[in-house]
Amino acid sequence: MEAQCERRHGVCYCQKACRNQRELVSTIMDRLVLFRVGLGLLLLVSIVSLLPYSIAAQNSRDERVLGDSGLPLPRFVAISEKQANMRRGPGEDYPLLYQYRRQGLPMEVVAEYGQWRQVRDHEGGEGWMHARLLRASRHVIIRQAANALPLRNGANIGAGVVALVQSGALARLKECAETWCEIEAQGYRGWLQRDNLWGVYPFERLD
Repeated sequence: MEAQCERRHGVCYCQKACRNQRELVSTIMDRLVLFRVGLGLLLLVSIVSLLPYSIAAQNSRDERVLGDSGLPLPRFVAISEKQANMRRGPGEDYPLLYQYRRQGLPMEVVAEYGQWRQVRDHEGGEGWMHARLLRASRHVIIRQAANALPLRNGANIGAGVVALVQSGALARLKECAETWCEIEAQGYRGWLQRDNLWGVYPFERLD
């Protein structure tokens, strides 16, 4: 069918051309709406996927459960005696699992029952110890590494090296700043990256 046109103010207008223009504008708007909807859904999925991590981090910092002692669980402590027995259950009648002979060794308290503490060591061993065998002072174990790790005089990778520390070395935990912690080991004091230490949580703020 021939297009119907008319002239207005010196300009020729055709119904077919106008209709095609309206259809083009409508298509562009539809695609723009779909793009915005898709972008919104993508952002929503990204936010939702990050929620568990942010919640877990917040819980690890501020919302730990309190045990029978009124102290948070889990938490790190250290062996207070030169010999400390780990048992299968919370009582002297339970079989002996292991005897530790390293005073200051860090242990993670994961549960409490009266005066007994369910603890985990740096190798994953679990059992029960009496509270008198543990103290609140903080120590750490240097995690397994291929080579000795540099202990630095500042909390950054460019700081000078004070000493080299070996995997498995026991150190006293002094303080932490973001991803670095200050420790004292074998008479040397310096900073080591937090992920090289067992005995401190990733987001923990030391009191």
